[in-house]
Amino acid sequence: MLRKIRIAAAAVFFTMITLLFLDFTGTLHAWFGWMARVQLLPAVLAVNVAVVAALLVLTLLFGRVYCSVICPLGVFQDVASWAGGKRRKNRFTYSRALPWLRYGMLALFVAVMVAHIKPVAELLAP
Repeated sequence: MLRKIRIAAAAVFFTMITLLFLDFTGTLHAWFGWMARVQLLPAVLAVNVAVVAALLVLTLLFGRVYCSVICPLGVFQDVASWAGGKRRKNRFTYSRALPWLRYGMLALFVAVMVAHIKPVAELLAP
């Protein structure tokens, strides 16, 4: 039951975010503009501590609800993974973690955020 609620919420949120990006008249921004402001990177770049703290608490309480419901990229990745699973079985294989790559990207992202280089930060953001 919780899975169905998560999928329904993700579908609604993804649809509304998509409509928000496709609305050139600005009429939907009055209704759905808050969805763009609760995204992680815009909240961090705007130094919106309340949204970042709320997302952190939400993640600590409910797990990956941000990535699977609120973040459009995470929802799209879930849909792509589900669609890929329909094509073949055992599509995932184990590979060792690359900590040098993980921590290197984290260090690069933090350095770019400290240096206030927004275009590069937006490219590196998950």
